[in-house]
Amino acid sequence: MLGKGVFLFIKKFFRIITLNFTYTFVFAAFLLVSYVNYLENTGRADLFNFAYTKSEILKATNTRASVISIKDSNYDSLVFDQSELQPKGGPSDIEFADISTTGDDSMAPVLPALTTYASQNQRNEILTYTVKKGDTVSQIAAEFGITINTVLWANNLKATSYIKEGQKLKILPVTGIQHDVKKGDTVLAIAKKYKAKASDIIAYNKLPADGSLQVGETLIIPDGEKPRTYIPKRRTYAKAYSKSTVNSSKYYIFPVKGRKTQGIHGYNAVDIANRCGTPIYAAADGVVTSAKTTRSRARLGASVFGGYGNHVRIKHPNGTLTLYAHMKDVFVRTGQFVKQGEQIGTVGGGFEYINGRLYRMRGAGKSTGCHLHFEVRGAQNPMAKYWRF
Repeated sequence: MLGKGVFLFIKKFFRIITLNFTYTFVFAAFLLVSYVNYLENTGRADLFNFAYTKSEILKATNTRASVISIKDSNYDSLVFDQSELQPKGGPSDIEFADISTTGDDSMAPVLPALTTYASQNQRNEILTYTVKKGDTVSQIAAEFGITINTVLWANNLKATSYIKEGQKLKILPVTGIQHDVKKGDTVLAIAKKYKAKASDIIAYNKLPADGSLQVGETLIIPDGEKPRTYIPKRRTYAKAYSKSTVNSSKYYIFPVKGRKTQGIHGYNAVDIANRCGTPIYAAADGVVTSAKTTRSRARLGASVFGGYGNHVRIKHPNGTLTLYAHMKDVFVRTGQFVKQGEQIGTVGGGFEYINGRLYRMRGAGKSTGCHLHFEVRGAQNPMAKYWRF
């Protein structure tokens, strides 16, 4: 009977609770508190207590942070619902957490000391570098942050030159070229010579605003380029000419061997055809007044000097001038004195194969085949009467 009465009481109690929300909530809270007290009494949990963590890493700054420390084999592991926790730097007693923290608990990795090469620091002076075993020009240029050409130009080296251990190399502070000021030099002329900017030369070398120079001083030309020079591969003089090589005027010799393909045209000119690369000779003694070259493959335009392409002009003692155009190679320079019969270049004006494709030769100008365009200015062209030379 007692058991049945208890059962009826419990049944009636639960009916009342289910019908009243407030009673239900209070009952649930009672059960939760009872369960937590049970865990605490048995040593399984600690509510709102950081004592078991043995750590100062975390410090509650707001009562909304609820933490339960689970006491098992991992003594310091934390399970928490964090709403507002602020890290605080400090030592830790955790045996396996050997981590140094900064003031804001950021983990700073230990990095090797920063290494900088003195050669790469900004400098204005010219250095002397001693070549080590295994060094190459490209490696040295990369180490000092300059181009390979800068190293070559400063030391009068060619791209095919070798350097050896113990050799001394001059190293400029920036990419460019060195220039020693000579009498008559101006900043504008130097800038034009090396394809650089006058303002850069003034600024880098800390020159006066007017760009005045002192003879003998050394300038660094930032981003300057060495002027292109054409050095004769070989220079020959005609040992003797047969009667067929001297024309009837007895003043000019035939400038090239070949046959005439076009009579008088243009500025008193004739065209003499032969293979590209055939030697061209000075028709008479004289001074080279102009020796122009271009890398252009265009047929017309100012870039190829009005159609002449690579060409040479020679002023002769009798007041006349001869012009040699469509040259492949030019072996003389402006201002040079040449003797009659001296080789001044080779025949050009034709085409060449590059990677299997046919292209116009550099400096061919207005030409469609290998030949010499020969002009005589100030007199009749004596070559007009000949067909073979």
